[in-house]
Order: sequence, then structure tokens, then C-alpha cells
Amino acid sequence: MIKRYLFIYLFIALLPVLSYPENPGKETTPAHSEILSATQVPPQVFVGDKARLVLTLVPKGSSAARTLVIDVEDKLPQSKSIHITRIELDTHGKNPKMMVDFVPFEPGAIVLPTLEIGPYVISRQIVDIASVLEADHEGLETAPPEEPLLIPGTRLLLYGTIGFLFVLVLGFFAFLMWGSTWYDQLQTWFKKRQILGNLKKRLGYLEREKKELSPAEIGELISYLRLYAEMQTGIPCVAKTGREIEDQADMFPNPEQALVLGYIIKQSDMMRFSGKAVTALDLERLCLEIKKIVFLLQSKEKGERSQ
Repeated sequence: MIKRYLFIYLFIALLPVLSYPENPGKETTPAHSEILSATQVPPQVFVGDKARLVLTLVPKGSSAARTLVIDVEDKLPQSKSIHITRIELDTHGKNPKMMVDFVPFEPGAIVLPTLEIGPYVISRQIVDIASVLEADHEGLETAPPEEPLLIPGTRLLLYGTIGFLFVLVLGFFAFLMWGSTWYDQLQTWFKKRQILGNLKKRLGYLEREKKELSPAEIGELISYLRLYAEMQTGIPCVAKTGREIEDQADMFPNPEQALVLGYIIKQSDMMRFSGKAVTALDLERLCLEIKKIVFLLQSKEKGERSQ
């Protein structure tokens, strides 16, 4: 009986300790940190702008110099008035700095949600957000929030203005150049580059495949050469046959080029209309001759530009 009463007495005596295992004098919430200065970058922030708040803090504890970053949305405090995208704590130097990146959704004095990173806790910090002002019978007051991307100072307005001015200047110069000799030369140069690219692409394909060609495929290949050679030399390779070009070679500025072009066009026409299949050897010879004349024409153009 005595042992039973002793057990009950000990249980009653230890009940407060079992109910409150932690030290009741220990602080369970972190203490608020002291702020030495607060800087808003840029000083004037509009609704929808990306901005940064730099807080210089009183050092707390003897933590080693390091940088802490919180950029995961689930771990960042948010509110309806402001969206926080990143919090950074830089403890290097005499006084640590807390950088808070945010986007405001309302004008006026906005209270940030409680910010906590490392041993530092900041609450009730205010940022000033500007908006378009409008006048009424009581004077100027803040207008309702604008669409974020249309607020003056945002990237859309800035880049849109620059883009509009660029297009305007480009259109002005295009108007001045339209119909001029320089414009025609530029257009001809782009067209030559396109035709030459198609010709080289086709040659590369035929050299890789090494298959028998149909008359249509030979006609496509030689049409690229005719167009490019005529634009490069002035010899009417499109309208005249290869024999006509050879017979009239002395009439052109460069008779040697005219003879080579006439020969290649004549040989390709014979392949197209002879009714015989083009062998791999015939194809190899034709491609080699085309590559030679293209190289000569390009060398001539480079030589004229260098003079």
C-alpha cells in the first residue's frame, strides 16, 4: 500500500515535466533583425516592374562569411500585392546585406511579407510603388493598377519603342534605295548567292549518290548553272544553246569563259536528249566541269572586288 501511494506521488510530481519537456524559458521564434539602411533599386518602381530591395543589417552571431540564396517559389513568402522571386543574403564584409527581388502588383506603400533567411528575419518592411497619376476634384491621386507590361518604364515599352524606331529608320532607307542602282546590285547579289547555293547543294547530292540521272535531273542541274553564269558574266546562257554560245564567243567580253560554258551546256543537252542513260562516269565528268567553271567565275568576282 505504501509503495502504491509513493508511485502516485512521484507521478503527480513529474507530471509538469512530462507535459512540458522543453525549457519554457527558451525562445521558439527567431528574433527580428535590425536594419541599418534600405535601398530600393530603381528608386521609382512602377506596377509590373522587376525591382530589388537592398537591406543592410546589423550583424547577428558569428556566422562564417558566405552567401545564401532562396529562389524556389515554394520557399519564398508571397502576398496578393507583391511577388517575391528571389532572396539573397551576403554576409561578406562588415555588415550583411539582404537582397530581395520582387514584382509589385499594386501601387502605393506595399508591406512585404515576413522575410527569413539564415539567422535574419525582417517583417513589416515597406516598398513604395508608383503608378500613373490622375486628377479628380480632390487633386492628384494614384490611378488603378495598369497592365504590368504597359506601365511606363517596363521592358515592353522600352523595347517596343526601340523596335519601332529601328523599323522606321530601316523603312526610310529602303524608300531612298528603292529603284536605285545600288539597290538593284544588292538584290542581284542575293539572288546569285541563292542560285549558287542551290547549284552546290545539287552537285554535292549527285556526287554522294553516284546514281544514273534522268533527263529532268540533268535539266535541273544545268539550269542552275545557266542562271548563275548569266548573272555572273552577262553571257546569255539561258536563252542560247551551247553551240550558239560557242559560235558567238568572240562577241562576249570573255571569249574563253563563253567557250567553256558553251561546251558544258552542249554536253549536258546531248546527255538530256540522246535517250541514253547517264552513267556514273558521265555524271562525274559533268560535275567536274561544272565545278571548274564555277571556281573560275568566283575567282573572277573576288578579283574584281579586290581591285
